[in-house]
Amino acid sequence: MPLVGTDDVNVFLPEDKLVVYTADDDALLRDAERIIKARLAGMYSPATLASWTVPGEVFPPATVPSIIQSIAGRLVAAMFYAKTFSSEVAGLPEYAQWLYDQAMKMLDEILLGLVIIPPGEGGEEVDTGGHLTSDMFWPNNDTPADPRFRRSDVF
Repeated sequence: MPLVGTDDVNVFLPEDKLVVYTADDDALLRDAERIIKARLAGMYSPATLASWTVPGEVFPPATVPSIIQSIAGRLVAAMFYAKTFSSEVAGLPEYAQWLYDQAMKMLDEILLGLVIIPPGEGGEEVDTGGHLTSDMFWPNNDTPADPRFRRSDVF
């Protein structure tokens, strides 16, 4: 299921040059979804990532967080812009690269914990480890200094 609608893509395209009317190019939508979910797979559970559904669907209701829609919109717009103007520009068009870089920066900010997706908006409680203490691990500073094994021990 794509994470973004055409309105979220058109926001990032210059309307005097390029507009997406329908989501006919499923390949770009799938690519953006794969990039986003692959980057966030270590942070969010598969159930949470799978729960993000298409914006505007009646059933189930849209549950894609707004920041993810914004990232997906940038990625799809970057790919669409690059695909459209690739014959006119040698290499990758600068604007397409800028959109892609912005989307990846936003994903990195989520991974670093600088941007949090609230649980009510399709995110989940992320365990940052702040509640962990040394008592939960062994060995720790309270462990006796006498080692259990020595190099000279024979097994």
